Amino acid sequence: MSELVANLEKLRKQKKVNLARSAYEQIKEAIVYAKFKPGECLSENMLAEVLEMSRTPVREALKELTNEDLVEIVPGRGVIVKDISRKNLKEIFELRKVLECLAAETAIANLTEAEILNLENDWLTIMTKINQGEKVAWEHVSRCDNKLHSTIINNCDNSYLKDFMKILNQQILRYQLLTAQALDDVKDTVRQHLEIIKLLKERDPGALIPVLREHIELAERIILKGRF
Repeated sequence: MSELVANLEKLRKQKKVNLARSAYEQIKEAIVYAKFKPGECLSENMLAEVLEMSRTPVREALKELTNEDLVEIVPGRGVIVKDISRKNLKEIFELRKVLECLAAETAIANLTEAEILNLENDWLTIMTKINQGEKVAWEHVSRCDNKLHSTIINNCDNSYLKDFMKILNQQILRYQLLTAQALDDVKDTVRQHLEIIKLLKERDPGALIPVLREHIELAERIILKGRF
């Protein structure tokens, strides 16, 4: 009997963890892709109802999102989606320019041909849709943008850099969506990404790094122009 009770307790805890993880992932995606706007109040009751679960896993999810600086607790208001400030944006991009270029130095030799072709296919598909007059969703552009940059980081040799950027990536995702929304010319951003991919194919870090840095700097300028 004691073993049965222990097993049931283990299952109960596992279900609780799974629900909290599900709540965390769904709320985070809604924040990152601007379904929940900066400054919006997130009610535990509302989220529990929408996600069809109790308040406990929602509360756990909000705690984790607070630790990741995506939400904050404001006295008198409750849990609020963290705003995106000019200072935060500039700090994130300062780190990106240094760390992504550092990652590229070793990643360029580690990327497989299949990974590079997969990235290239993403952007060629977007270009084809644009040329055919189809509308490409901002969310899709930002996902492809994040995929390319994450692939470079994940293939570098520096494990500490990868771990740090994994944490920072939650914030980067928000800015990449803002960049996509602020674009005047989607074709130009496709061209930029295809140029980066071309240099990845050529395995020449000396040529890649200045282009990658300019690409990140341009993204920063686009957001600052469109939002601040």
